[in-house]
Amino acid sequence: MAQKTLWLTWMAAGDGAPSPQGTVEALHKCGFAVTGAPWVDDPKEFAWTELAEQLKGENGPDVWIIAARTQDLANVEHRFGLSMVTAMVRADRKKLPHIAIVGLDGMPAQGGLPTLLQSCRLVDGKAAGWTAKLLTMTLAPATAPAEPFRLRVSAQKVLGMWLEVGPSTGEWSGAMLGVAGGAKISNHAVGPQGGLPERTVLEYKLEGLELEVGGDSYVAWAVQNRLAATDSYYVKVDGTPTRLLVGQHPDVDPEVSVVSF
Repeated sequence: MAQKTLWLTWMAAGDGAPSPQGTVEALHKCGFAVTGAPWVDDPKEFAWTELAEQLKGENGPDVWIIAARTQDLANVEHRFGLSMVTAMVRADRKKLPHIAIVGLDGMPAQGGLPTLLQSCRLVDGKAAGWTAKLLTMTLAPATAPAEPFRLRVSAQKVLGMWLEVGPSTGEWSGAMLGVAGGAKISNHAVGPQGGLPERTVLEYKLEGLELEVGGDSYVAWAVQNRLAATDSYYVKVDGTPTRLLVGQHPDVDPEVSVVSF
């Protein structure tokens, strides 16, 4: 069996943070070809996009490990950045990597994780034989949870952050995206999936729609353009949202999905 390649994202930083040396040595002994880097905590520069570039190509690693303490996983910017990296990897890779969260101070709590990370394999990094659990994970192909929508993101300092959503299958009668938690939407567009269009025509657009779902308040924008599985709705988001609301145009279909960060 070919040696599995593994990228280690080390979240722990600051005074009293553990060193990655012991974890790297344990992964090497288990047979993984390990590369990686510390998490770069610079959300204003969208530093998480550099990690996504390492992971999302078809020549990316077989396994992505997020090594973190409870306090690292509680950080709002960390949670959002890791979620965006996960979305980009799942959107761009045909052969998905296995994704696992190794708790440096015990077993991570699944219920407290962001939506996009809840399907990751959770491993107690303080337990004996934790690396063997990772190796066992790789014996079957990696999968992602089935969702009624696609989610992708592109972000750079000049253009800002654009979230891209669309139907996983079939067709949508319009699209809507809302944000919660202080983030704001400042622009939107419709075009082919995979890249922000140069020109766009928006049909029956709504801007600044105030909604409440599950006790949380959202501000949403929407259009009635019909979207096939190869089309996307692009929304420029300023700031870091705590939740997203994704669905079709509210006048057509009131069903929505919530993505929590």
